[in-house]
Amino acid sequence: MTSLPRRSILLPLSLAGLWSLWEFVNALVWWIKAKAKLPVIIHFTATDGLIGLAACGLLFVAYGAIRNRLGVRSLLIAALPLCFSFALVWHTVSMVVLWLLGWQKALSFSASNLLVAGGLNDGIMLALFSVLFFAFDYWLELGEQRQKAREATKFAHQAQLQMLRYQLNPHFLFNALNSIRAMILRDPERARQIVTELSEFLRYSLNGRGHESTVGEEMEAIENYLAIQRIRFEEKLAVTVRVDPAVQQFVLPCFLIHPLVENAVKYGMETSEPPLRLEIEVAARGQDLFIRVANSGRLSPPAAPAPGSTPNGTGTGLKNIAQRLELAFPGRHRFSLSEQGGWVQAEIVLQPAVKEGKP
Repeated sequence: MTSLPRRSILLPLSLAGLWSLWEFVNALVWWIKAKAKLPVIIHFTATDGLIGLAACGLLFVAYGAIRNRLGVRSLLIAALPLCFSFALVWHTVSMVVLWLLGWQKALSFSASNLLVAGGLNDGIMLALFSVLFFAFDYWLELGEQRQKAREATKFAHQAQLQMLRYQLNPHFLFNALNSIRAMILRDPERARQIVTELSEFLRYSLNGRGHESTVGEEMEAIENYLAIQRIRFEEKLAVTVRVDPAVQQFVLPCFLIHPLVENAVKYGMETSEPPLRLEIEVAARGQDLFIRVANSGRLSPPAAPAPGSTPNGTGTGLKNIAQRLELAFPGRHRFSLSEQGGWVQAEIVLQPAVKEGKP
């Protein structure tokens, strides 16, 4: 339970609405049974009802203060005495105000009037509204807790996606820097071209939208990567890229496709007869996004690095892809890696969110 000042406006609005309904029914029953004059009923009900509403509101504020300082158990123990006390004050103040306004002929401070008509009868009414308050407040708190849990899960997923993303980037950077170093003396012009392509790739990596990007942005970064590899391998690498224009704005986690392409180049070069043929396809299949990265060669699982050595490739890439897909598209994705007919194929199928139409 949360104290009243921290609650939404739903609590006071609900209190005022239910209290007004209660007073209206009370006045209607009084008019039908007692046949009293309507102005008298209106004056008495309005005055007594407003004072009672104020007393009930202050009672709920007291609940919040006790809850914050002493806890739920103390609140439940104090509920009945508080209802009796606030009802006694409500009845006394209402009686005095009605007498001052001339709508009540005399004041009665007898024990039966104060304790029974006031503390007991009005206390029962406050107790009933207290039960409604506790139930409604508990329901609101559950909703807030669910919302906080969803937000915490979302932030945790984003943090994990970001962590996995940064596990991928250094591998490509190391490979690109090695290529630049090998080409500086042999072919300075090509080394400058690689530096240009690398800078464009890093611009995408550092200036992107955090943990998400569009298919168009991802493919632009992959083109930078492939430009570096074409310079590096020359005629040993033949690439075909097909991207459906309709999926350019589809949102997906950053660097989701890139490790598939990097794996295809690295392990394809090790297992395929030259030239290495690489095919990249991104298309729409109904409402789904279909991603296919295929290379000539054989399926060769990455070897574990020797103890103390630095990984020389994307050995963590496929595992990270599976983890990121599970985080970003839980229950809405398929990921497969297979070898058939001299080709290794990695395929991803992403299903958009039902409400938003995109991940």
